[in-house]
Amino acid sequence: YYNSSKSFMTYVVYSVIIITALLLVIFTYAGFKSIKTNKKKSYALYFIFIILFIATEIFVTININKISNSLSKITEKEAGYSSSLVVLKDSSYKSIDDVKDKKIGMINDSNNIEGYTLPMEIVEEEKIDEENIVSYDSFVEMLTDLYEEEIDAVFVSSSYVSMFVTEAGFENIADKTKVIYEKNEKAAKKQSTSDKTLNEPFTLLIMGVDSSSSSLKKSNSFNGDTLMLITFNPNTMNATILSIPRDTRVPIVCTKSKAKNKINSTGAYGADCVKDTITNFTGIEIDYWVKVNFQGVISLVNALGGIEVDIPYAFCESNSQRKFGNNTIYLEKGLQTLNGEQTLAFARNRHPWPQYCGKKYSNYTSNDFIRGQNQQQIIKAVVNKLKNIKSLSQIYDILDIVGDNIDTNVDKDTMITGFDTFKNIIFNSKNIN
Repeated sequence: YYNSSKSFMTYVVYSVIIITALLLVIFTYAGFKSIKTNKKKSYALYFIFIILFIATEIFVTININKISNSLSKITEKEAGYSSSLVVLKDSSYKSIDDVKDKKIGMINDSNNIEGYTLPMEIVEEEKIDEENIVSYDSFVEMLTDLYEEEIDAVFVSSSYVSMFVTEAGFENIADKTKVIYEKNEKAAKKQSTSDKTLNEPFTLLIMGVDSSSSSLKKSNSFNGDTLMLITFNPNTMNATILSIPRDTRVPIVCTKSKAKNKINSTGAYGADCVKDTITNFTGIEIDYWVKVNFQGVISLVNALGGIEVDIPYAFCESNSQRKFGNNTIYLEKGLQTLNGEQTLAFARNRHPWPQYCGKKYSNYTSNDFIRGQNQQQIIKAVVNKLKNIKSLSQIYDILDIVGDNIDTNVDKDTMITGFDTFKNIIFNSKNIN
């Protein structure tokens, strides 16, 4: 039944129905027989069994529903798209009506839903004169013109802060800009065309979404700074992890020009664009993708009671809201247990911050390659810690965190077929390395 996720679900459902029906028939027959023969003790035992059986059925049903609901959140079949009309914070503009006769920047790539398609719908709905629209080839060029007041407003993804805060010159974008209009839509998510189950070798793309909020599924665009390819063989329990540096220059296959650009820019076009671009330049067919909200990493690590990581150098980093000062995260060199905020700081760090920290925490050399190694350490540490889960309440806490902070093109039935794989990883491995 592992050959098909549908047949797996059918097998489970029919097995439970048949077993339940047989038990009810057997014990109901025994109950009536005890009544007929006036065996009060057997009669009492029958009713005790019925009560316990009903209680067990209720318990199992409730727990199956909880797990199913969590999996449904992870495997939603619709993707969220959201576009914002953004102006400088110190401008006098307060609504879309204030800029209808002003210069508004828009990306000119019709393949970009949040940068072009939704904005064009707004232009039509709000009766904005298209002569006021200024076309751009790149978001960075468009935002630069906004900063320099060459234009008055821009249409961007509602995730624009997390997408551009790491770009040089836009570190203050959250404080420099404000949103005066927003449009949200949902559309059917493109499901994986792979026919593989999770019980045979498969390749998974993990994308870290560096969001400052929990709105992972509100917007399809994101900052693609963290990209990992994991090829896993459930038969041998071996995995290879390839971390792809954010500044890798490759052809962006989903853009109109297909010109070379930094690979992290693919996140502006959504997860499928990232997947197709990576396949194009590596030749590796990717079966599934998973988006992970960095804010969820904090909650997950805290729910696990921290993770054990060997820190290669003493460093400092901003907190989850990218704030230094009293919020600065300091970590010493060596093996230690990290909480959620510390884990995220370790995942983000890729260069020293001498302007914020003393010499002790700035005396190291790092880069995207080292950051990739650090992130791989975190993945291994999290999986190892999952083996220590001992209660249903902790499982539900983790499922709630995962449901809110993970998005994927793996459908629910396929995920359920991977139960044996997940079980073997967690319980049959002494140490994930």
